[in-house]
Order: sequence, then C-alpha cells, then structure tokens
Amino acid sequence: MKHAETLERRKQLEPDALGGIVDAQFCLGESYDFDTPINRRKAIKWYRMAAKQGDAEAQNYLGESYRDGHVVTCNIKTAIRWFQLAAAQDQPDAQVSLGHCFYYGRGVEKDFVRALKWYRRSAKNGHESAMLNIGHMYNDGEVVQQSWKMANRWFRKSAKAGNAAAMYWLAEIHGGDKSYSLNLPECVKWLEASAREGHSQALIDLGVHYYHGDGVEQNMWFAAWLYRQSAEKDETWAQYLLGLCYRDGDGVRRNKRWALMWFDRASTDHKEARAAARKLRKVS
Repeated sequence: MKHAETLERRKQLEPDALGGIVDAQFCLGESYDFDTPINRRKAIKWYRMAAKQGDAEAQNYLGESYRDGHVVTCNIKTAIRWFQLAAAQDQPDAQVSLGHCFYYGRGVEKDFVRALKWYRRSAKNGHESAMLNIGHMYNDGEVVQQSWKMANRWFRKSAKAGNAAAMYWLAEIHGGDKSYSLNLPECVKWLEASAREGHSQALIDLGVHYYHGDGVEQNMWFAAWLYRQSAEKDETWAQYLLGLCYRDGDGVRRNKRWALMWFDRASTDHKEARAAARKLRKVS
C-alpha cells in the first residue's frame, strides 16, 4: 500500500475506532504495525483498545509484544494473561505460545501436561508449529509414551501444513536417525522440500548430498549454490563448506580470497574454519 493510501485509510478508520468499533481499532493497530509510515506505539494503543473489548487477534499481538519486549517493557506475566484470553477464544498462535510458556517454564511453573494440552488445541486449529511440537514430545517421550511412529505422524502433519522444520525432521528420520531404517529417496525428498522453504540446515544437508552424489546425481556446482544460500543466512557451517569449495575449486572457480573470506566468517564458531584459514594463508 502506498504512503498516501495508508494515511487516507487511517483517516477513514479513526472515527469508527474512536467510536469503539473493535474491528476498526484492530485494523488501525495492524496498519500502524505493518504499513509505512510505521508507528508501533500507536499500534500498541489500538491493539490494547481492541483487546480490552475482547478481540482475540489484538490480545495475541499484545501478548507477543509483552513477551518479546516489543515497544512495551518485557513482562512475561502480562504476556501470559493476554495469551490466556486469546487462547480461550481459540486463537491458535496464542495457544501455541501458552504451550511454549508451560513447556519451558517461562512465567509459569514448567508443566508438560498443560503444554501438550495447549499444543493439541492449537494443532486442532491448524497451527503447524503446534503439530511439530507434539511430534517432538512423542519423539522424546515427554508426558506421552515415546513413539517414533506417532512422532513421524505429527511431523508429517506439520510438514503438509508447510512447516520447513518438520520437513527437515522427516529428512533426518529417513536419513537413518531416530531408529528408522535408511531411506535415501525419502530423505532427499524432504530435504528438498525443506530447502525450498529456506530452512538453513536443510540447504546444508542437501548440499552435502549433491557434493558427494549421495542419493542424487553428483553436482558440485549445485552443492556450492546450496551452501551459499545457507551461508548468506549466517549459517557458519555452510560458510566453512563454501570456503572449502572456493579453496579447492569444487563447483566454483578456485579463489583464495573468497575462500579466506568465508573461512573467516565461519571461524567464530568452528575451529576447522580457523585451521583452514591459517593453513591457506601460509600458502604463497
């Protein structure tokens, strides 16, 4: 939306918002939150007015703001209060946020039973992250009986709803982890799906498969391209692998300067990158 159009829309909404119409209040809050010119203090003002009138989306946005310290001072207790109000109205984001609070003990006593309850309610409302979290609870045997089969089922539900992390977990399972037998075609299929969604680790792992020709036709150029997509997201292991490609000329033209640049970026986290950089600098 253009700047002038945004201002005009706000001008039209304000009389109704001031008159107590909750939809107008929420729409004004969203406009100030997301449309240029942004003014998040005004966004909070209108969210609060809508939330006090029972708008579940506004209540959830307020909860997230207090949880993250976004514009307002971070206050997890206040965040939970707003999440509870929104969750009681079946707002799925608030339900999964409540689940997180109980799972990690943020602002409340840690309680896996109540975490699972809210994850299930959120999953019933189609929230893919809630589905993923239920899968992890079955994966780890938290509250529920440990079951790879049930974990896999929930990961698939989440993946079908578009969750890239769930797609990656399915790739891990079929890659021979989690007591499942190796199934390379399934592993690569889910890595490709997750990588298309931009999942950083999936991009790395898929790159490794193409680098070695493991389950796919070897393609070092594509491997280096995948590493770069992840490296540009500041994934340091991808930066190290891309540095190796430039050092050795695998999939890219050999380039000592570029190799050192990627090794240096990775060196904060990986001793392998530091060692590779030192060794390469000694080469005349």
